Amino acid sequence: MPALRICTVTDGLDAVLQVALLLSSVGDETTRTDLRLNAAQEALGKTGTEDFDLIVLAATDDGRTPDMLREVARIAVARGATVLLRGPDATLPEGLPPDLGILRGPPFPAGSLGQILAAAAPVGRTTAALRPELGTGSGSRVPLRRLIARLAGQEEAVPPPLPPDAPQVHVIQPTCGGAGSTTLSVNFAVALAERAKLGDGRTAVCVLDLNLQFGSVGTYFNLPENSQLRDAYRNIQRIDAEVFQSCLQYPAPGVAVLQTPAEIMPFDALTAASVGELIALARGTAPLVIVDMPHCIADWAEQVFVEADQILCVSTLDVRCARNARLLERLLAASSVPRTPPEHVLNRAPSRRSREWEENRAAFETAIGRPLSVVFSDGGAQVAASCDEGNPLCSGSPKTALAQEIRAFVGRFPMPLAQQGER
Repeated sequence: MPALRICTVTDGLDAVLQVALLLSSVGDETTRTDLRLNAAQEALGKTGTEDFDLIVLAATDDGRTPDMLREVARIAVARGATVLLRGPDATLPEGLPPDLGILRGPPFPAGSLGQILAAAAPVGRTTAALRPELGTGSGSRVPLRRLIARLAGQEEAVPPPLPPDAPQVHVIQPTCGGAGSTTLSVNFAVALAERAKLGDGRTAVCVLDLNLQFGSVGTYFNLPENSQLRDAYRNIQRIDAEVFQSCLQYPAPGVAVLQTPAEIMPFDALTAASVGELIALARGTAPLVIVDMPHCIADWAEQVFVEADQILCVSTLDVRCARNARLLERLLAASSVPRTPPEHVLNRAPSRRSREWEENRAAFETAIGRPLSVVFSDGGAQVAASCDEGNPLCSGSPKTALAQEIRAFVGRFPMPLAQQGER
């Protein structure tokens, strides 16, 4: 195994002693850079600074440097796997990045460095959740999990293959604002991950929220803001697998999410090339990808449709959606972009459907020139509450009619070969 590149950041003698105790089990096969806290922000923030395998932060709990510590931690997690050493009873400053691991001690757990790091807990928790086999929680923590697996001599898990003709990239395209497409996207992700049953902490579904201005995937999963997203989007042309993984968050078993930045971004922050790269990186993360689209058609949308194995157009039963769905059909037909024709999903249908409603549905299908693939019931106040709480219906209220309809619909989707063999 190549020598570990370790960077330590300390603010005093007690912090230096903490670091020494932590790294006492590390052998000679390391290169080490030691920084003072008051110089680390500039040193780590310099363009061209090499990334590290492990960054160890240790700051005394005297309340004098919380702002500096927060900023250094934010920069550090973008440079490599990062842990903050904290005394057993010491408090944590607010606003630390979610990808930061918190390691309490001394005393630290016995064992190798990998075993010690596996005891680290994500920000906001008190129990360890960083073992390589775990992939849930509020922050991504991918660099740290990778380092732990590397120290344990494990190979990084490769997404299981799908059958050659299996849809892998599912694009959810609303035909108007408020059609409920994001609600469907997050619940599709939960239902697909549950059905895939990959186990061992492997990621089954990667969700990309491409609504750069008013994306809600993170809200509907109750995800904290990820400070690295803004920097990643500002340098989107240079995004690579490591940066992409550092921006992912894991809100449910088997589900990874790339939410939108906390600030409104212009749609031209993305290009066709960068969108193609994001989808390629998502494919490398999970065998199933869901792309949640804005209700407008950006310049880069054509590239998304090129990459799509399935396009689901989500509408409600009204004139504007019928018109917009027809326009989208014409656009896609004229460009010959999709490999398969789009499918149309009607959302928010009443549980009891009158004769007039059925006549309007038939008129809708006539207008778009093809039958609807599925009709989902209106979940009412329960759906609104689940979105506000950040608890998807398929996990929080699985017995509701809409949750059961969603499960039945995704039951048509081909699964990874590993799962198919279990059936």
